[in-house]
Amino acid sequence: MRAARIDPEAAWPPPISPDENDDDRNVRLEQEREAKRVSDAIDLALNVERENKKKTIHGAKILLLGQAESGKSTILKNMQLHFSPSVFHAEAELWRPVIHLNLVRSVNFILNLLSPRSSGSTSPTSTLPLDDSVRRLIFSLAPLKSVETSLTQRISGSTNTVNHDHKSTNIDTPYAHYNPAKAPEIAVRSGAGWKGLLKFRRQPGVLSSPEDIQNRRIINACVDDIITLWKNPIVQEKLRQEEISLKDQPGFFLEDVQRISAEEYLPTPDDVLRARVSTIGPEEHRIPMESSFENGNGKDWIVYDVGGDRSQRAAWAQFFDTVTVIIFLAPVSAFNQALAEDETVNRLADSMKLWRMICSNKLLASVDLILLLNKIDILDAQLKAGVQFSKYVTSYRDKPNETEAVSKYLLDMFTALHKQHSPTKRRKMHPHLTCAIDTTATATVITHIQELILIKTLSQTNIL
Repeated sequence: MRAARIDPEAAWPPPISPDENDDDRNVRLEQEREAKRVSDAIDLALNVERENKKKTIHGAKILLLGQAESGKSTILKNMQLHFSPSVFHAEAELWRPVIHLNLVRSVNFILNLLSPRSSGSTSPTSTLPLDDSVRRLIFSLAPLKSVETSLTQRISGSTNTVNHDHKSTNIDTPYAHYNPAKAPEIAVRSGAGWKGLLKFRRQPGVLSSPEDIQNRRIINACVDDIITLWKNPIVQEKLRQEEISLKDQPGFFLEDVQRISAEEYLPTPDDVLRARVSTIGPEEHRIPMESSFENGNGKDWIVYDVGGDRSQRAAWAQFFDTVTVIIFLAPVSAFNQALAEDETVNRLADSMKLWRMICSNKLLASVDLILLLNKIDILDAQLKAGVQFSKYVTSYRDKPNETEAVSKYLLDMFTALHKQHSPTKRRKMHPHLTCAIDTTATATVITHIQELILIKTLSQTNIL
């Protein structure tokens, strides 16, 4: 049915008829009163909605920046655990397939490494003789390749067939970049695939499909062989020769196989923090403050987690407007690593270049910067293992190859960049040495951020 046309020339209220009697007049006045009541109610509802938006939407806006694998998502998960523990625990089950994929991809990475045809090493000792026990493990663990394919398609929302050599360089494929020294990472577009499931929280049956159950049964059946593979001396020697440290890589669960493969397994907060899935594209996360917390102005935090891959950094600028604080993460353990996107670029040098770009941006002149020199635990392990920091950072020269001295040197370098390139001397920088998977230490940092936002809010309202 065609809707009736509204004549824009029509006058309101309609003209009073010269023949109007008392009854007609009373009816007209009642109609006008009712119309005014409805209009006032609409205005009131609009005002209430406007005020509610001010309370819930215009809270603290936090932007997480840093290169890929700097720990942005782990810091975000720490915030959710700190301020919204009930929501965090409600979503824990949805991380189980991600954790299982992290485990399976590590196993398949080792199996691929043991195969002479797929080894990219030119070392004369790169090919170790495989005894019958290793060959049996390769055969018995072969079903995990199909599990990886199934979990990858489930989590990424992709129907592409997974290449188990993991040598993909297309950003639209599940594996964004191939690195011969790393277990591959799953890449998920914001709001798609498994990420979309988070919006449903613990919706009944969401993780109980026949395929999900079958994957868990296969993993459970392979537990003993996975443990044997990881402890095998040939495997450990191969990893040592190739200078591959799986333990230091995100999503490492090979030493938790028995526990995470149990039928009734539910991820712990520590498991969720360690789980790794790479995000393609920016994501907005609303962190509601539960009743036991106050964030200074009674409003939710809006956290923007943007991709750190080179191809995604152009999108950062659109979030600079109206941001409250920026949290920049620099992984200090990456001093001896190259970018996955460009093997000619040192990751530490790239982090410093990004930091200089953020510091010099005039749009951020009034935005406080929180610097997290992250993965200090891995840096400590590297230095204690004998990796020489000065070999990769030549300006360090003959200073002590110790965590305290190296971390102070890095902190001084980042502080100097902020001082040299900031548009204004009044802006403050708040540095921290962090290990994002340490919930206790990270909670202290988050409390500092909370206090900083409170002070900033009060100063903007002229209370301070």
